[in-house]
Amino acid sequence: MNTLAPLGFPVVHLLQDLGIGFAIGMLAGTTGTQGGARGRMVLLAAVVGLVVGLLIDGLVGAIIAAVGAGAACLVISDLVFGASRREGSGAGALGFIVALAALIVLAISLLVPIAVIVVAIALIWLGYSRHRRSQRKHAGLRVLR
Repeated sequence: MNTLAPLGFPVVHLLQDLGIGFAIGMLAGTTGTQGGARGRMVLLAAVVGLVVGLLIDGLVGAIIAAVGAGAACLVISDLVFGASRREGSGAGALGFIVALAALIVLAISLLVPIAVIVVAIALIWLGYSRHRRSQRKHAGLRVLR
């Protein structure tokens, strides 16, 4: 008896929805906003992901796409904002590269949905490493209190 069952169609559809949500969030994150504008952009990305997921795969797909879009927008907007702060006008190229990466993520999610797991791991690692780096950067300031 085979104990490992192949991935069923529902899992594949959910991975597609997650990948589509990631692509939407990455495109929204290219604006590189910070503060309240960043929150509004994350909310907008989540709403667009919700609508697209609802049109493609129903309510569960809508929730998965909205969560993916919001998470990707948070991580990417932080990345683009940090680069634009350091580089000035040269960050437009980073926005273009992120937009191309979003198209690649979209293609991956439509053609090889299982590979979306790798994209999710990469986004989690990127967000965690940026958070850890910012905590280390401001650690000395907390000591001065």
